[in-house]
Amino acid sequence: MSKLILLNLSAAILIMLWGQTDRLEAHGNMKNIHYGTAGEYDLKISIIPHEPVSGSVHFHIEPTLSSTTEPIEKAIITVVIRQGENAFQSRAVNSPSSPTIYDANLTFETPGEWEVEIKISTHPNIEDKLSFQLSILGAGSATSNAAGIFFL
Repeated sequence: MSKLILLNLSAAILIMLWGQTDRLEAHGNMKNIHYGTAGEYDLKISIIPHEPVSGSVHFHIEPTLSSTTEPIEKAIITVVIRQGENAFQSRAVNSPSSPTIYDANLTFETPGEWEVEIKISTHPNIEDKLSFQLSILGAGSATSNAAGIFFL
């Protein structure tokens, strides 16, 4: 019995030391939906899911300085969504591991055309913005060829 435990422990240690592990990427598989200029900044905006449906949508914003294409690491970025009289906003935040990428999550309550406004500021009392339209599908309207596998 002790030999079996020792063998399993040795195998676990070997796997940990030499095993190949893939790094998970939080910013992978994004769909670029808009590229525009707000003041002196170029903004690349991407989302997940690729076909946005009513519910939660993850926004991914990559700002660069228009004149130099240098990534911006210290900005205040806010994402505002509007449809009719409904409006919601969320601060987009970066992280020490991805200082040039800003992320925000917003919930679209109804399908239809929504206005998306991205506000950016790197100086006190100076804010630039850009706006574009985003079409949101109903929750049951999303089309996909994905299938699930179930194990019994």
